[in-house]
Amino acid sequence: PRSPPLYSSAASDVYKRQKLPIACREAFEMSRFEQLKYKEIAVKLNVSERTVEVRVGKALGLLRHYLRDFLSALITTFP
Repeated sequence: PRSPPLYSSAASDVYKRQKLPIACREAFEMSRFEQLKYKEIAVKLNVSERTVEVRVGKALGLLRHYLRDFLSALITTFP
């Protein structure tokens, strides 16, 4: 199922505005945008699969946090 347009737009906006740690951003982008498997990312980055898993997980956690704050502000602004 596709995300609702507002949610997708908000998520994209939050992603573009936030500064993820470089290692997390790199692993996240390879995983989500290039659709590489963790094993492929690990080989490209010369790290373990577990390291890739941790980095992507950290990026997702940070993005969830940023998105929650963004949506709270949006709801408060436009009741």
